[in-house]
This record gives sequence, structure tokens and C-alpha cells, in this order.
Amino acid sequence: MGKEYLVRKAQNGEKDAFLRLMREHELVMYRTAKAVLKTEEDVEDAVQETICKAFSRLADLRQPRYFKTWLTRILLNCCYDLIRQKKGEVPLELLPETASADGWSSGESDRSLDVQAALDAMDPEDRLLLTLYYLNDLPIKEISHLLSLNENTIKKRLARGRKRFQAVYRETEAEEDAAYEN
Repeated sequence: MGKEYLVRKAQNGEKDAFLRLMREHELVMYRTAKAVLKTEEDVEDAVQETICKAFSRLADLRQPRYFKTWLTRILLNCCYDLIRQKKGEVPLELLPETASADGWSSGESDRSLDVQAALDAMDPEDRLLLTLYYLNDLPIKEISHLLSLNENTIKKRLARGRKRFQAVYRETEAEEDAAYEN
């Protein structure tokens, strides 16, 4: 059963089809929210709010083939709303980093943890673009539409983000190697 067919079924009120879509996009939503937000609680809140909004607005989706992009846009808006709501509480930079591997399936190698640690250490803009492109497999054209940026801008930022990621990843590995030696 194709994704577009499943989306149409959900749009026609079949709750099982909607639940299946949410399960299929659960990891994508988690990774995307994690790229924007720092705490697990905020990530969970954003994903939950996204599911509620997607359910209530599913009829508004005109082209089922863009479901993933549409869902991601709702999620990003929920993340940014959460940040705005909490703005007066604690600056985002002061929130604690999480050391858990949530979002990565059990049995993933330590390398997956290293990649997540490197992503967490990057600035939010780079982290979001790399997550959307590499972890969520969104094409540049869809990312461009999603973030309302020119495709060439996305390409340039991805290139810069890759270079920054490599530097952060190597730095993280070097720090871990030094820690093991001591």
C-alpha cells in the first residue's frame, strides 16, 4: 500500500491509516524536533502537538505526496512555538544537553551516538538542515519549500554544515580518545 493511498484513507476518516502514518513518521518527527529543541520533554511535547494538529488539519493537505513535508512544517512550527513560549523561562543555550541515545534504535553502534553528540554540539540552523537532509531524507527542493529559502541557499548551507559537522565530529572523537587514554 503506497503512502499516498494511506494518506487519502486517513483524509477520509480512517483512524488506523492515520495511526500507521504517525508510526511510520515517528522517528523522522523525533529527529527533527531534537534538531531544534534540547530537552526530551520539549521534543515529546512538540511531537504530540504535531500529531494533534496533523489529525485536525489532515483535510487541508491538498497533495498527499507532500505529506512528509507538510507534517515536518507543522512540527517545526510547534517547535518554534514552544521556544517562543519558553523564551522568558530559560535561555535555550542554558538548557542541559542530553546524553541519551533516544531516537536511535537499540543496537546501533557507538558511531551513531558519536554522530548524535556531534549534531547536538552544532548550532541549531546547521543541525536542522543536516537532520532534514541526511536523517529524514528530504530532498533539497522540499527543504527549500519547507524553510522558505532558495534552493541554492540550502545547498550552500548544507555544504557549510557538512564542513562544520566534520570538524565537530573529529573534535568529539579526539576528546573521547583523550578521555579513554587518561
